[in-house]
Amino acid sequence: MAKAAAKLFKDPVNAEKAAQELKSKGFEEIGILVRHRDKAARFPALETKEVALPEAGSALALGTMATALAGASGEEAIAALTSFLDLPEESVRYYDFGISVGGVLVAVQADEARLSQAREILRQADVLVTAARGEMWASSPGFGAASRMTETDPLDAKMTGDFRRY
Repeated sequence: MAKAAAKLFKDPVNAEKAAQELKSKGFEEIGILVRHRDKAARFPALETKEVALPEAGSALALGTMATALAGASGEEAIAALTSFLDLPEESVRYYDFGISVGGVLVAVQADEARLSQAREILRQADVLVTAARGEMWASSPGFGAASRMTETDPLDAKMTGDFRRY
């Protein structure tokens, strides 16, 4: 029985990289959900259908996502997406919100044996693209700020052995 792995990407370049990597590893059942047509243009080979999500409004479903969400709108689309991704409704609503603020949802269906490989590819897509750009190894902008704070925060200073100070 096929299961799905999904990831919400902030950067459409990372989503495109993930889809390409999945395709190169032999995954065929790739689905993408985006709000803006310009982001959907990054995936020209996939079938496209328009859907209406509660939070994101009008969105574009591509690939297997187009088939899974065909004809659904609003709460029906959430139910169809919950079934397709085999995730709790709360997670699907988070994805809906992420899409509403410009995110790109990439999902892939695979059998149990290959599901962990698909998850790893999705996980690594942010890391590979940002590293190729010469940016920090992780996609979160908070990591850079955290490292600067650690250097100046007295609580993170080296311990001297006098534990009464701490």
